[in-house]
Amino acid sequence: MRVGLTFRLYMMRYGLALLASSCTSQGRPTFSEDISSQVSAFLTEKQKLSEDRLEEFRAYLFNKPGSPRYTPLRKALQEGRSVVIERQDYLLADSRLPSSVGALTQDYFDDALSLAHTLKLVKKDQNILLARGRLSLSGSWRAEEPFHLGNQESIFLGLWLLDIDCDWIWAFLAQIPAKRDFVISHENRVDLLLNSWKCILSARQIGSNRPQNARARSRLIELVRITERNVSTKLNLGQPWSWFLIPRLELLVDAGVLKKRERHGLTGYSLTAGGRRLRSLCDVSGDGDVLIRNYFRCLDSKNRPVAREIPWEEIEDKLERVAPEIRTSVGYLPIYETAAALCVSQFLAPSRGGEFIWEIDALKEQLWKESRLPSPRVRLAIDRQGQIYAFRLAKQK
Repeated sequence: MRVGLTFRLYMMRYGLALLASSCTSQGRPTFSEDISSQVSAFLTEKQKLSEDRLEEFRAYLFNKPGSPRYTPLRKALQEGRSVVIERQDYLLADSRLPSSVGALTQDYFDDALSLAHTLKLVKKDQNILLARGRLSLSGSWRAEEPFHLGNQESIFLGLWLLDIDCDWIWAFLAQIPAKRDFVISHENRVDLLLNSWKCILSARQIGSNRPQNARARSRLIELVRITERNVSTKLNLGQPWSWFLIPRLELLVDAGVLKKRERHGLTGYSLTAGGRRLRSLCDVSGDGDVLIRNYFRCLDSKNRPVAREIPWEEIEDKLERVAPEIRTSVGYLPIYETAAALCVSQFLAPSRGGEFIWEIDALKEQLWKESRLPSPRVRLAIDRQGQIYAFRLAKQK
């Protein structure tokens, strides 16, 4: 069962996880306190608000009426004085962003690193940059504008979310009515969340009897009880929708699965075109892996065909370009990150007539075939469940 159960209220934006990841290195452990201090120093650095951003920032403040931390800024603007603001507010006020949510306050700056741990960008405890962290930082993303994500960053985020949370995402999307105008709002989000948990708990095909699922199932049952009790008593304190649901919704916005009607709010979420295609796969007789198997097909707006077999020569050609980013110190290439990198590279390449989309499962199948040749081109590492988790190129004679 793949359900990440550790998201908290402030762990909302992928850019913050990338910012924390950029403060780590591949070969040297880093103290968590040092990373959080760097994140805090960057986000809270004061800078003068320029005249050309004044109206944009007024709109940003207008949509944060309940936050006392902005009271001095409102007063300064009303009195016509020059305004000095934190860098994170300057960045989040940018109207080009799909969401203005995500400013961190005191005591929560370590959440940026915690999200990097959750998404497996950075190794927990040692804070070493992992393969998917290196991949995530290898595109157009810049630390100077961490909330701006390009296509590559958004696609990678979707894959990382599916890897850790695909069963919940599958169950949640299945609860959304197949209506283009349906919006996730304050009124329906608790029911959607409850129904998603119940969908997971009742899904036999997820393998509920596996020992590794027992803890996740126990926690989900507890969350259902807490939420139903809070709903029945009309208690609005510590609601799971606030620390379980909202962070996921914001990350799905960053991943391009959801969009927001209003940039500033925590309501008005709806499915993008790609999100609707993903939602159409969420039959209750399936499981979350169906989203991973069809991820690039659902993102594609050109209806390109999906490759069932991928020539080794094409894999090898692209592998030469991405291997330096993902190869481990002992020479292995992690399968999920490698497949993600190759599929993204193929997906974003300039389109030629009839070019195929690559999906992760097709790549894994091709590696399996290559490993079974009389003179194998790859050597596979397989876990106890029979799943390929890494491979290395066989030595050429």
